[in-house]
Amino acid sequence: MASKRSREYLELKEFFSFFADRYFGAQNLPPEQRPSAVLERLETEHPKKAASGLRMGINDCVEMSFELDPKEVAKTDELLHGLGILTLSEVRRRFSKKYAAIVKRGRIRSDAEFYLIRNVLGDPTIESPGEREALEKMVDDYEGV
Repeated sequence: MASKRSREYLELKEFFSFFADRYFGAQNLPPEQRPSAVLERLETEHPKKAASGLRMGINDCVEMSFELDPKEVAKTDELLHGLGILTLSEVRRRFSKKYAAIVKRGRIRSDAEFYLIRNVLGDPTIESPGEREALEKMVDDYEGV
C-alpha cells in the first residue's frame, strides 16, 4: 500500500501535468521537454530532488492561477474533478500563502481575496465542515450580509 506521502506526490504530479499542459502551453513543446517529462527524468536521475522540483512547479501553478478569471477557475475545477484529479481550488487551499493569510486573519480585505475564497467554497472536494463554515462567514461579512 502506498504511503500518504507517495499518494500525495502522485496526486500533485497528475495535477501539475494537467495544469502545465493547459496553462503553460506545454502541449506545444516536444514531449521530452514538457514539464511532466522533465519531472519524470528528475525522478529517475535525482529522485531526492523530484519532490522539491514538483513543489516548485506546484507553487508556479498556484501563483499563475491568480491571474485566471474566477469563472475559469470554477470551470477548471469542474473539469479536474470530473477527471478525478485534484482541483485547482484544492491545490490553492493547500499551497497558497495568500489563502493561508486570509484564513489566519479571519476576514477578506479585497475582491481578489473574495474570489479566491469563493472558488474554494465552490470546490466540491472541500471536506472540513468547520473550514467551510468559517469561509462562508468571511464571505458573508465581506458582502455585508
